[in-house]
Amino acid sequence: MSSPNIQKESIMLEKIKKLREKYSNGEAMLFTNKSETFYLSGAQFDGFWILAVKDKVFIVCSKMTENQMKEFFHSDNVVIRAGAPFSLEVSKIAKENGVKRIIADPQYVTAADFIVLQQRLSIQNIELVAKTGVLNDLRIVKSQEEIENLKKSCEIVSRVCGEIKKELKAGMTELDIHYRILELFAKTKVQESFTPIVAGGKNSANPHHASSNYKIKENDSIMMDIGCIYNGYCSDLTRTYFLGKINTKFMKIWDIVKASQNAVLNAVKAGLPLAWADKTARDIIEQAGYRDNFIHTTGHGVGIEIHEMPSLAANAEGVFLTSMAVTVEPGIYIPGKFGIRIEDTILITDNGCEVLTSAPYK
Repeated sequence: MSSPNIQKESIMLEKIKKLREKYSNGEAMLFTNKSETFYLSGAQFDGFWILAVKDKVFIVCSKMTENQMKEFFHSDNVVIRAGAPFSLEVSKIAKENGVKRIIADPQYVTAADFIVLQQRLSIQNIELVAKTGVLNDLRIVKSQEEIENLKKSCEIVSRVCGEIKKELKAGMTELDIHYRILELFAKTKVQESFTPIVAGGKNSANPHHASSNYKIKENDSIMMDIGCIYNGYCSDLTRTYFLGKINTKFMKIWDIVKASQNAVLNAVKAGLPLAWADKTARDIIEQAGYRDNFIHTTGHGVGIEIHEMPSLAANAEGVFLTSMAVTVEPGIYIPGKFGIRIEDTILITDNGCEVLTSAPYK
C-alpha cells in the first residue's frame, strides 16, 4: 500500500497534468504561495515553491527545509532543488530545461518576488507571464476529501458558536467573547480562519468591526462572525443574537435578513447563475425598504482560503457547480443602532444545497 504522501504526490501530478492540458503552449507554471502549494501537494507547511516544467515538478526550497522536503516528496517525477534566493534557482531550472515562458498568478506572487524573478528571467530571454486565476477552475469544485475537511471545520465552528451563545451575558466585553472563542478553538486544536468579529449594540452596524472593550448590555444585540481551520480548510459562520427582551424593530429586521437568506438556501442548486443568489437575497431586502442598508455581496467561495472563488456578487459570471462550497450571508446595517448578518457555509448539490454550519439562529 502506498504512503499518504505518495498518494498526495500522485494527486498533485494529476492536477498539474490538467493544468498543462489547459495551458497547451508548453509554458512552465510557478506556484509560490502556501494556498497554492498546499492545494497542489497537500503539504501543510510553507517555505517552498513549486515549478512545473514539462513532465517534471521541481520543489524549490532552502537548505534549511531541504530535509523536510525530502521526507515529504518521494516521486521520481518530483525533483528537490535547494538554493537561495528562490528566484535564482527558478531561473537556473528554467534555463536548464529550455523554458521560454513561465506563468505565475499575480494574486499570490509578492510584488518584490515578481519583479526580481522577472529581472532574472529576462537575462535568460525567458518571459514571466502574469495570469490571474490559474488554479481557480480546479479549486472551485471540491473533492470528497476537501468536502469532509470542510464539514468537520463547519461542525467545530458551529459547536463553538453554540457554546458561546450559552455563555453570553450582560457585562461581558466584546474582547471577553472574542478570546473565549479563540480559547474554545484552541481546546479543539484548531486555529481561527480569520480574526473573530464580535460586535455588540451599535458596533454591529459595522460589518468588519474590530472587537473592543464595549460591554454588552441587557437588551443588547451581539453579532459574531467566526471561523476555524481544520486540516487546512476554513469555515465561516455569522450569527446575530439578542440578549434579554428582544427589541421589536430588531426582530422585524432579523426576520427580513433570515427570509433573504432562506430564499437562497431553499432554491440554490447546480446550474443556476451565480448572480442569481445576490439578486434573490437583495430583492427581498429591497422590497422591505432596506436597499441602502445591504452594503456587501451575498457571499463568497470558501475552502483553503476564507475568501476564494466564486463571488456571489450582482455582477458574478458563471453558474453554480456541484460541490462548490460558498457562504450565504445577507445583512442589514442601521448606522448608530445595530446590524444583523446571518451567514452559513453551504455545499452546492445537483438539486439544492447542504447547509454545513448548524449553530442555533436564535
